[in-house]
Amino acid sequence: MNMETPRIPRRKIDAQEEELLDQLWQQTAGNEPQHPDERDYADLQDRIRRRIRIKRIRGIAAASMAAAVMAAAVLLVGGPEPKAPDAFEQLARMGVEIDRQQVVMSTDDGRRMNLEQAVRLDGAQSGEVALETGNERIALAARQRMKIEVPAGKEFHLTLADGTEVWLNAGSTFEYPASFEGLDERKVLLTGEAFFDVQRDTCRPFRVEIPGGESIRVLGTRFNVHAYADESEHVTTLVEGRIAYRAAENADPLELTPDQQVRFDCNTEATSVREVDGEAYAAWTEGWLWFEAEPLWRLAERFERTYGIRIVVAEALRGYTFSGKIRRERGIDYILDLLAGTTGIRCEVIDGVMHLR
Repeated sequence: MNMETPRIPRRKIDAQEEELLDQLWQQTAGNEPQHPDERDYADLQDRIRRRIRIKRIRGIAAASMAAAVMAAAVLLVGGPEPKAPDAFEQLARMGVEIDRQQVVMSTDDGRRMNLEQAVRLDGAQSGEVALETGNERIALAARQRMKIEVPAGKEFHLTLADGTEVWLNAGSTFEYPASFEGLDERKVLLTGEAFFDVQRDTCRPFRVEIPGGESIRVLGTRFNVHAYADESEHVTTLVEGRIAYRAAENADPLELTPDQQVRFDCNTEATSVREVDGEAYAAWTEGWLWFEAEPLWRLAERFERTYGIRIVVAEALRGYTFSGKIRRERGIDYILDLLAGTTGIRCEVIDGVMHLR
């Protein structure tokens, strides 16, 4: 029996956890012969958090468990959090091998350079564009074709010459011209995942092409595209404005409005549109790992890209699904603690590879 997957609440359920804790602590005064010792405060805090987590798990499981082999857990983290250790330091301490490649930008004249976290293209003047990388400015011809390759474990922020901002997620490749001056269309090519905040230009539409034939045409808007070459489904989500999506060059366009999402099945070439919380699909640009009823094997693939590591999931666990929202910098160690606490999943590191059992 299939049941509809519950949606993640828009409000973080435990955002008021500390407020609840303080209220309960104050209520004990006067209700007992002697107010509990301050040393019990931490214990009360732990018990409240455990009760909240258990309540969430039970609620989600009751609504979404489809078979005995299917487990559902909610891992929601919100509110002020203590400063976490560096996620990659955690992995190193665990003995996990980390792929620490650099973001690389290449041009069609053979130049290659390593980049940090962001670059900006300063508009065309006298047929040239200035590429700003921290303290360095590099002159480029306006017709120069550029490519940025973002490896696993990295993210990148790019500002195009027209002011459009592009956030590139781990494992993505993005191709674009140094300048759009003199062109009828602002055309770029994406493989992977990117969030676009497009500067409006009614004379020159912005067009994102995906290898295989998909394309998204906009004038000025905010949207997310998830289109990795090794995945069987591509997802385009509109946050603000309007977009025209085509599954193929000759296909009729689908007009999306805010909080709509189109999913493309790469095997059957079928498309479907659904209503979503658009901002949730842009959460990764602000350091969040957000997932809803996601199978563990697919979640592991995301963690592999995010942290530049290898994860092997036991066959018996592949049907487990999880929903939640967790800060990326909390690290895989923190995430695995939550998985273990809610499902009993164990992690072993063997020859630098994480095995979930």
